[in-house]
Amino acid sequence: MKNKLVNIQEIDSSHPLVSIMIPTYNRPELFEKTLQSVLAQSYDNIEVLVNDNSTNEDTNSLIRKYECDSRLKYYRNINAKCKEDNFRPFEHIAKGEYLQWCMDDDVLHKDKLSMMVSVMMLNPHITLTSSQRGFIDENGNFLEPMRETIIKDDVIGRGYKGNAIGNYMLKEISNLIGEPSAALFRRSDLKHHYWQADCRGYKTISDVVMWLELLEKGDLFLFKEPLSYYRCHSQQEGQQPEIILLSRVEWLKLLQEYYERHVFISRDDYIYGLRKLRENYLSIKYNQRYMSAANYSAYCECMELIPEIIFSINK
Repeated sequence: MKNKLVNIQEIDSSHPLVSIMIPTYNRPELFEKTLQSVLAQSYDNIEVLVNDNSTNEDTNSLIRKYECDSRLKYYRNINAKCKEDNFRPFEHIAKGEYLQWCMDDDVLHKDKLSMMVSVMMLNPHITLTSSQRGFIDENGNFLEPMRETIIKDDVIGRGYKGNAIGNYMLKEISNLIGEPSAALFRRSDLKHHYWQADCRGYKTISDVVMWLELLEKGDLFLFKEPLSYYRCHSQQEGQQPEIILLSRVEWLKLLQEYYERHVFISRDDYIYGLRKLRENYLSIKYNQRYMSAANYSAYCECMELIPEIIFSINK
């Protein structure tokens, strides 16, 4: 794919509004670091939306330091009883043509939006932009990449066909795009946002569900250098054994869904993905950390069905 890259200053001054959506819950110290990185964006046409369903007023008090910034809109979402309730209002309050999720412990590179909007404005066929992953610890120190880099040669980034990336993600059971903070996309290209993916039964891989829907409609541009940083710390929900096991069950469901729709994957690809899930199951089956999870038995029941599924496909 050929993609024209330019500096944001070369684009007409009427460049589109980007809505940066930050849901936050009970971690004001990390949230402030996230907010500072968002407000420091070199792309100036942004609105910063914060939904706060914390059980205390610490974040509410903190936000007052920034209330003079007209780009910032803070909502004390005290009636939200769960994560989904705190995410859902963004659908109605976000006004931007482009949407940027930002989790309340991640950090954005100051030029993230300038670079990504530039690519998307000049390449209408691109429905999703992301970058290779960057990682930081609880104190903001940079960590070595935890996954193999995809782009190794000396380029700014590279374009990929949506079908090829969708195929790879499903076959390899891999979120190649990254966490929500990593990506930028057009509001008009996505129907099933986070909360709607959850309603479809995807609670732990809602971001993957969004990425695949966008890849059905167009292509990916991936920047070589990290433009967002995923913070690794002890409070992360995704590190809990129950969440990890549930994600595997949801990958099984997603793999089956795309196979039945005849999108992205063939029969052989489907079997390949099933075997990946089965191999992972066998590697952690007797791991005490996972055996203590409340959903361990339910997870095992699902994974034990995989040989039967493969047998039925091969009949």
